Amino acid sequence: MVEDKSSGIFMNNKIVILGAGAVGSTLGAALEEKYSGSVTLIGRKSHVDKIISDGLSIEGDVSKNLKISAKTKIDFSLENTLLIISTKITTLPGAIEEILPFVTDTTTILLIQNGYGAKDIAIEAINGKISENNVYQSIISMGVVFREPGIIDFWGGGIKVEKPFTETDYSEIFKDTFIDFKATRNIGHAIWYKLVINSVVNPLSVILKAKNKVIAETQYNDLKEKILNECIAVAKSEGFDTSMTVEQFNSYISNDNYTSMLQDYFYKRNNEIDLINGVIIRFGEKNGLDVSMNKLIFDLVKSIEKVNLEGKSISNIQG
Repeated sequence: MVEDKSSGIFMNNKIVILGAGAVGSTLGAALEEKYSGSVTLIGRKSHVDKIISDGLSIEGDVSKNLKISAKTKIDFSLENTLLIISTKITTLPGAIEEILPFVTDTTTILLIQNGYGAKDIAIEAINGKISENNVYQSIISMGVVFREPGIIDFWGGGIKVEKPFTETDYSEIFKDTFIDFKATRNIGHAIWYKLVINSVVNPLSVILKAKNKVIAETQYNDLKEKILNECIAVAKSEGFDTSMTVEQFNSYISNDNYTSMLQDYFYKRNNEIDLINGVIIRFGEKNGLDVSMNKLIFDLVKSIEKVNLEGKSISNIQG
């Protein structure tokens, strides 16, 4: 059973964050502050090296520097471990396959992915190595940016987990940290609600090359409303009421941060649009709905991604 740092005892439980990018590092910092010495981050070598030498810095809404264990891979047993997987959903199957030899029946997995269907993808990849009842879904709503190795910018936000997670040993693990924590009985609705928001803000951030607060400007309301209305209709056709006005949508994305999809563009990585707008298109077509705006922005973002990954995009005009 996990106990608070104030008791001086963490017992045998460990916390491992697989995918220590902006979100994973922020979660790790919050938990390390509460459970000193019990957290290990798994990330890219440059980030890990900086954390080992200088500590992990979280700046913005909070200002913290923490000495925290960091490694480039899992090569140790995950017995009595909360494994928080914060890799991109597109790399989730491969990430799980690599760590399966270290998973035990006392491993609890909490999924932190941007995109639809993460839990089904994870369970398929686990292939019975642990019980499906040890795998939990969450939704992250944070303003975070990976500024450089060892430094994360954080503008607030938190995590929403499915209700059964609160019945595990880790039920209050985020309590009294700088991360907001909530549990929901209807994780399906929370997933669709975030999917609708992401299906508007993520592709527009890439098309406009703009931060969230720019996309929230009213001059883009007509465009946002067309995409938003399609997404809401698709969610409703699947039994989820995600109704919101464009003004409400704007209030949700007003932070001065970059979407994960725009960060993928800058870091020249494959993005997750297949599991965001691609999902809207798939369910919309299945249910006979008009998803033409989603198809348009999907195709635009795919084209932008292709040009960028092939090194053909330009940042300025040279004579």
